[in-house]
Amino acid sequence: MITHQADKSLLETRSDHSSNEHEITELYVLYKRKVYRIALSYVKDNFLAEDLAHEILMKCYLTREKFKGECSLNSWIYRIARNHCIDFLRKSYRHRDQLHENVELFNDIYMSTPESEIVISCENEELRNKLRQLPSKYGEVIYLYYFKEKSLREIEGQLKIKLSTVKTRLFRGKRMLKEMY
Repeated sequence: MITHQADKSLLETRSDHSSNEHEITELYVLYKRKVYRIALSYVKDNFLAEDLAHEILMKCYLTREKFKGECSLNSWIYRIARNHCIDFLRKSYRHRDQLHENVELFNDIYMSTPESEIVISCENEELRNKLRQLPSKYGEVIYLYYFKEKSLREIEGQLKIKLSTVKTRLFRGKRMLKEMY
């Protein structure tokens, strides 16, 4: 196997602190953009990718003694970056599932309080008052869609108007409601 002495020397610890710090900075600058792009390809979020890139580069530095020079430094860092991102995604999906379960518990009927029911009731009443202020053709579509939970096709059949008209009235009605708030 070909050893990569130049790559290995970048990671070796030196007794001279300023030289070691310079090499760490050099390593960080050389690989920051590349590691960021790898992380971004996995998480699709700029800020999260920056955080992951920093974590990955720190991990590379802290585990530098494991780099034996059997492959290029680029390959070694790429492998660490890829594995770190995959691990992160696994953990975040597990966390997301737990969060979803907790939200379902929060929305459980038995968890509602008298205060929350009053607030919801007041908000619904205010919304109904605003709906009455809309022209009837818009209010009717919004009422059927949101309160009666009818599909657009069902509204089309009930009001005997075209589907495109139902969509337009729903859109315009929501926009008018938004302007009222």
